[in-house]
Amino acid sequence: PGVLLLHRQNYTSPEPPAHALRREAARLPPLPERFGREDILRRHLLLHTGRKEHACATCGKRFARKFVLAERVHSGERPYRCPECGKDFTQGGDLKKHLRLHARQRPYPCPHCEHRSIQSSALTLHIASIHTRVYPHTCSICGKGFNSPGELRKHC
Repeated sequence: PGVLLLHRQNYTSPEPPAHALRREAARLPPLPERFGREDILRRHLLLHTGRKEHACATCGKRFARKFVLAERVHSGERPYRCPECGKDFTQGGDLKKHLRLHARQRPYPCPHCEHRSIQSSALTLHIASIHTRVYPHTCSICGKGFNSPGELRKHC
């Protein structure tokens, strides 16, 4: 199985999360991010457990990280404007990703071919669909597999 599948299996085990985190961190190849401190790495790895402990008071949607609750989703405020096309964003990080489109930057190279992606998530989908052919989202009616929940919803 792929690294991501193994990663998910580790976090759904009955083993206490702290032990699973240590075991997983020791086995995975070095992460491209430079975390610097173990607590920052642990916080990053917790994103992969699926636990979402912080609920939005407005809509009830749950998030893994508390700061997401302050991202102006329900206020309508979009303070980050693209200087190229005028599109507005609720988060600075979203504007940063968007600006890569205008600059034609593709900072995420595929380790298997010449493909480069604008976002790391797009590279993950590329690798899963082209190189490993792992489709974790399966249609319960016909059995066809998809890379993302959105693709599965479109199919149904």
